[in-house]
Amino acid sequence: MTSHRIPRYFFLRKTARILINAVIKTCRMRIIGEESVHRLRDQKIPIIYTFWHRHIFVTIFRFKKSGARPLISHSRDGEIVAQVAREFGMEPVRGSSSSGGARAFLKLLESIKTEKAEILITADGPKGPLREIKDGTILLAEKTRSAIVPICWHASRVKIFKKSWDRFMIPLPFSRITFAYGEPLILPSPIKGEKRKHHLDSLKREFQQRMIQLEKQTEAIYKKKSQI
Repeated sequence: MTSHRIPRYFFLRKTARILINAVIKTCRMRIIGEESVHRLRDQKIPIIYTFWHRHIFVTIFRFKKSGARPLISHSRDGEIVAQVAREFGMEPVRGSSSSGGARAFLKLLESIKTEKAEILITADGPKGPLREIKDGTILLAEKTRSAIVPICWHASRVKIFKKSWDRFMIPLPFSRITFAYGEPLILPSPIKGEKRKHHLDSLKREFQQRMIQLEKQTEAIYKKKSQI
């Protein structure tokens, strides 16, 4: 990071923390589906949480000071998100499928196996396509025998940035927020040979549909028009 950017990032991370806290602390948040996470922890099963890029705003607040390690890209936008994550007490792992992916994958492996950390991955990040899971999530879960848990949120009133590739969302002040944990995907034993690619593609499609379905169910909680 060049020296002239340090003051800028410092200002942005402090401003983002104030904004996120100020908005969410005016809201009422309800948590649903977390029982499955408690069961996984009781069984000592590692957890990888996956969410769509558009859900970062509330997710970063929900996991503050949790010890979870978010995977964040090396892009300029990723640097801002990483700075904000640190402001909320998290230590990001940097990398993506297009830059530093192998090194990040190894660091995530170490975080799960050695540090016993839970992992946060934006499944369609950092640049999309929207609602398409990257292969690395499935491979990491297979390698570490982790459960993949989909998470998402929606609110009674939200602002959607329709021109952004991910249709980024933020809840409006004094709204009601539902933060949802979906059913975990427990991977079967790894398959080798000619059927492996088909097997991995099938798992990816299945989990992608689970994430999409969880998002639809969470949005359906607020049946009245909630977007501006």
